[in-house]
Amino acid sequence: PAARALSHAVAVLLIACPCALGLATPTAIMVGTGQAARRGIYIRNGEALETSSKLTTLVFDKTGTITEGKPVVTDFLAAESEDEAALATFIASAEAPSEHFLGQALAAWARERGAKVRAAKDFNARPGRGVQAFVSGKTIRIGNAALLEEAGIDTGNFAAQAEAWAGEGKTPVFVAIGQRCAAILAVADRPREGAKEAIALLHRLGLTTVMATGDLEATAQYIARQVGIDQVVARATPADKLELVRRLQAEGPNGKRRVGMVGDGINDAPALAAADVGFAIGSGADIALESADITLVGGDITRVAAGIELSRRTMSVIRQNLFWALGYNTVAIPVAAAGRLNPMIASAAMAMSSVSVLSNSLRLQQNK
Repeated sequence: PAARALSHAVAVLLIACPCALGLATPTAIMVGTGQAARRGIYIRNGEALETSSKLTTLVFDKTGTITEGKPVVTDFLAAESEDEAALATFIASAEAPSEHFLGQALAAWARERGAKVRAAKDFNARPGRGVQAFVSGKTIRIGNAALLEEAGIDTGNFAAQAEAWAGEGKTPVFVAIGQRCAAILAVADRPREGAKEAIALLHRLGLTTVMATGDLEATAQYIARQVGIDQVVARATPADKLELVRRLQAEGPNGKRRVGMVGDGINDAPALAAADVGFAIGSGADIALESADITLVGGDITRVAAGIELSRRTMSVIRQNLFWALGYNTVAIPVAAAGRLNPMIASAAMAMSSVSVLSNSLRLQQNK
């Protein structure tokens, strides 16, 4: 009869409604990103959430990421002919405009020794190298050995001391006045609280960890051993970090390995942008935050592992939602077409399928 045929047709239409299928992905992503935000992990978009679940390697910056970003000057050695008070004035003046952790530590150290800050002209911050400025008619360069060597300045008189300090986990910083290397300082920065735990959590998730830093090999290895980093790339410029990320990406199956980058400073911005997922420390430079896909508020790097674990759970829930939504349609449509369901039961079943998808997505709110 026409009435029964119409009833069967309505039941089929109700059962075939793709509500559950349409809710499967967006509800899980919404709950997942919301749960991440509650933990201080701000995910820019759903693509970043999905890609995070596939990461196999994480590259970390050192200063301000693995370490606290609160370095202090521990040692100072000047050439015999140099006036230490004048050196302190040059250091305080040249580093005054600097926004880098090391530059601020050097300026603070010099001011503590009564150094007067004079106007610095033509200030030039060299990412991964140091700074250069014109102070009191003299060109002052403060940074690593590479900065001075590029200008043709010999650092050999302090090379042995630099290696010794690097072996203790300190960062050697050279000071040049004009074309002569006048002094060397050692700057130390402790590993960030929770750094060792964060690396251990990432290893449990099956990720490989790499640390890239502009420091000497000995300094980098010292910090890496303290926190358990797998691999170290030392004396790395921003361009080197970018190249490292691209090289690691090309090493994976089919020329594609999923690589994440964790950083906080101007030096890290190119690598953060090139990585499959960039994680920025919330207390870092604005350019790093803008280049990143995920921002970690408060500087707790254990949230890197938490974010990756949550992204994997979210993708698992999405797959479950899709399975049940498709399974529901696959089983129920033939039953409705055979006239075994009336429209009221079909509408209730359709609603329950949507409720089941929502309920499954809400499981992401459970802390694990």
